[in-house]
Amino acid sequence: MQRGVLTRDDVERFEGELGRLVVVGKALELALISPAIREEQKKSYSRALLQCERAQRKFRRDLIAMRVGLARWASRGSVGQAA
Repeated sequence: MQRGVLTRDDVERFEGELGRLVVVGKALELALISPAIREEQKKSYSRALLQCERAQRKFRRDLIAMRVGLARWASRGSVGQAA
């Protein structure tokens, strides 16, 4: 993807990455409630979950910006390049 050039495929790939982050976050949440993990594992899982949540928030903001930018770009008549 070139800087400033955004396609629908780029947005869809970004959505896929966000979906993967959501799955990783849920897996970390489930691991944290397991009684079988040790205290040091809980600390590292908690840190990883916090980083995952931060990344999810950033991805969501960026995805919204991408969608808005793509919609504005398409409304100017450049739909052929976006497809």
